[in-house]
Amino acid sequence: MVTMNRPAISLAVLACLSVHAQGNADLMKTPECALARTQFEQVLAAGGPRERLNAVRELTALKCFGVKPSAPPEGRFVPPPVAVDAIRLRPELFLSAPVPALPRAAAPTPPPAIPRPPVLTACDASGCWDSNGTRYNQQGPVLLGPKGVCTLQAGALNCP
Repeated sequence: MVTMNRPAISLAVLACLSVHAQGNADLMKTPECALARTQFEQVLAAGGPRERLNAVRELTALKCFGVKPSAPPEGRFVPPPVAVDAIRLRPELFLSAPVPALPRAAAPTPPPAIPRPPVLTACDASGCWDSNGTRYNQQGPVLLGPKGVCTLQAGALNCP
């Protein structure tokens, strides 16, 4: 069996009674709620004593939600904020250690060289010379290069 604490049960009963008593009316849309919210915002913006803010907060909760907010239990309080000194770092703690070197980026690799077919530059009765300076001997209708038979297509020489 699940047990609930007494304040939670009483708060739930109050909320149910509030909803039952008001019927289907939406308290957030009433003019009294709008006026209470306006007053609450004015007091909150202006600052002032905490008692005034609590009183306006209770009035707003009553007009807009139909319930009075519960007070914190006795003996409990919110501790005041604690002031903390700024942290002072000592640079000698950080400068004594060697600074690791950042890895160098590898040099980009050059694009691969695309071999261009040699172009015939000069021919005589026994053969031709290409743009690379290689000699091709003529054997009938074909040219023989250093590695075998070459074919000629649109001025470009294709050799094995």
